[in-house]
Amino acid sequence: MPGWPNAGRADDHKLAEALRRMDAHAPASLYDAYAERLHDYACSLLRDEQAAAEAVHDAIVTAHASAGRLGEAAKLRAWLYALVRFQCAARERGRVTPPHGAPVREEPRGVEEPPADPELTDLVHDVLTELSRDEREALELAARHGLTPAEVGAVLGITSRQAGTRLGRAREHLELAAAAVLLARNGRAHCPDLSAMLDSWEGPLTQILRRRLSGHIGGCEVCTELRHRQVSAEKLLDLVPVAYPPLSLRRRVIDTCVNPEREQTRTVIMQRTEQTDKSGFPVTVERRSRRRPRRLTPVVIAAVCLLTATGAVIVVSGQDEGPGRTGNAQAAPEDGVFSPGPDVTPEDTELPEEPTEPASSPTPSRTRTTEAPEAEVPSAAPPPRKRRNAPRPAATRGPAAHSTARFSASCPGSLGEGGAGRITLSARGAAVTWSASAGGGLSVQPSSGRLKAGATASVWVVTTADAAGTGTVTFTSSAGSPSCTVSWSGSDDDISEPPTDDPVTPTADPSETPTSSDTTVTEHTVPAT
Repeated sequence: MPGWPNAGRADDHKLAEALRRMDAHAPASLYDAYAERLHDYACSLLRDEQAAAEAVHDAIVTAHASAGRLGEAAKLRAWLYALVRFQCAARERGRVTPPHGAPVREEPRGVEEPPADPELTDLVHDVLTELSRDEREALELAARHGLTPAEVGAVLGITSRQAGTRLGRAREHLELAAAAVLLARNGRAHCPDLSAMLDSWEGPLTQILRRRLSGHIGGCEVCTELRHRQVSAEKLLDLVPVAYPPLSLRRRVIDTCVNPEREQTRTVIMQRTEQTDKSGFPVTVERRSRRRPRRLTPVVIAAVCLLTATGAVIVVSGQDEGPGRTGNAQAAPEDGVFSPGPDVTPEDTELPEEPTEPASSPTPSRTRTTEAPEAEVPSAAPPPRKRRNAPRPAATRGPAAHSTARFSASCPGSLGEGGAGRITLSARGAAVTWSASAGGGLSVQPSSGRLKAGATASVWVVTTADAAGTGTVTFTSSAGSPSCTVSWSGSDDDISEPPTDDPVTPTADPSETPTSSDTTVTEHTVPAT
């Protein structure tokens, strides 16, 4: 570790208790134990020593004034780093300006000495710039400041598993790059392949050659063993000089914490961190954006209930248009509320009974005989020619009786913001009566309906689960049982791997049902009855 005071876990408990008792000496003790660490961390985020000093000042003042928010004393160390990170983020967004009367520039404490190994020191700086900001923060908090993966996750507002994934990637990248330099100096005799790649190379390594050597070391057992013995991220980060705080910062922090005349300054600082989680950690902008979909979930559920009730009223009123006809529900664009598509009938709407078939695979051929099944030709029904005003059964409608009923579902693949997505249903060849069931933490509205031949309709699938998951929506009809498998992301889903697009399943008739690249369509067909 760098040369700053070593504060143990037992010291953290004592400091937390002193802060909660509002001990007059608590600000000084807290500053002496953690100011140098926090200032070094703030400089790595802001690259500005004056702004970093102001961030540490406000973070320690906040910790002294709001120690009662901290849930557990064991989390004091992670809590302090989280407060500093919050203050640095506020200054990066331009929401905090230097207070009136603050010094324009102060010389930091200590004098930088020339590095013992300039080539390796420059390499560490270059590798840190190659990492993403999240990976660099995780590496510095764990390897330089001694935080555990759980504490790193608490500081960054992610899970310990996500923090471990970022830390592993950053550590691997840094150690492989440093191993290429060190083994190029003294590892040629141990690995002939490494010696052949260097081939009498002398002097500093170029970036291209360093990456080639890093790739070889990662796959060579001999070089990997040498790397584990000679290279560690903790020792490499010790080559980076410590950014010590200005000497006057200690006096200003203690004066702001205990001087009654600085009450207004303390109030202004405290107003920036009013929003905290249940553990007392400040809620950053990133964490608020991840929580927003869960806050919108009740709104989506209310909209789904509203569109279900609206669709039921429109369908019931549409039955007055004529015998055997069902009205179409259309949603006006300016309403902002989606209504079911054409011919969607809820379960509580009475419809004339029609013959249905089991949702099994269709037989290759079918021959009609004079002894028709009772389900196909009702015996109690009079001949169609004698009832001119009544609609004829589907089995006696001429060419339509020989058409094939097609029922398809266009799936979203993954739920969007708010945990909701839309599934588009379509029927071709003949009318289709359908019902839907959902599992795996999903709900679907409406859950049943009827589609005329050539009509389409939309249903909504919603999840209220906090964590990421996958669920299935299955549709049952006389024309088959298509299903949709959808997934959704949670507030703390793992981002170690970039998302990929879901595969596209082509429809049975691409010319009739075009789909986009991110939509899956499942279709079932059976002969119409």
